[in-house]
Amino acid sequence: MVTYLRKEDRLFVLHELSSTLTVQEMPAAPNGTSRIISDISIPPPDPPAGAVFAAAEILIPRPTKRFPKAYIYTSNRNIGIEDPRGDSIAIFELINKGMAHERLQLVNQVYTGLNQIRGMKFGPALKGAEEFLIAAGAAGTAGTIMLRRTEGGRNMEIIARDLAIPTRTTFVWL
Repeated sequence: MVTYLRKEDRLFVLHELSSTLTVQEMPAAPNGTSRIISDISIPPPDPPAGAVFAAAEILIPRPTKRFPKAYIYTSNRNIGIEDPRGDSIAIFELINKGMAHERLQLVNQVYTGLNQIRGMKFGPALKGAEEFLIAAGAAGTAGTIMLRRTEGGRNMEIIARDLAIPTRTTFVWL
């Protein structure tokens, strides 16, 4: 599975099986192509032996007053030997946009305690909830967590955890 997300004049692609994130200029219509500007591996740098990763979700929340920088959040599903810290959410930024050295850069890896994280959703900015991210695991004890963005979106902290909620992959904020 490949997940695409268009952000202005850039196309971000999350590649499930290679666990990579790429960015390219938006291809010309109707069937244009464009070069890949940058690609980066999304799994954490220090997994346990036997870990096997598959990317699952990509989110780029719109900038707001509280979070003026558009960071890119991707989820890492470890489908191999479990990490006691759980799966991670990798936070990236696109630096030097439009310049010769434009590239993706890892900002942070946030461990979730979830096993095979599948679904993630940011709260709606119109309701003042853009600082919150809800995420769920799909294996093991599954469960759902709520995270709060900190450091302008460069980091997150877990503020609530519910292991009684069965496997979920989609959320709707009301």
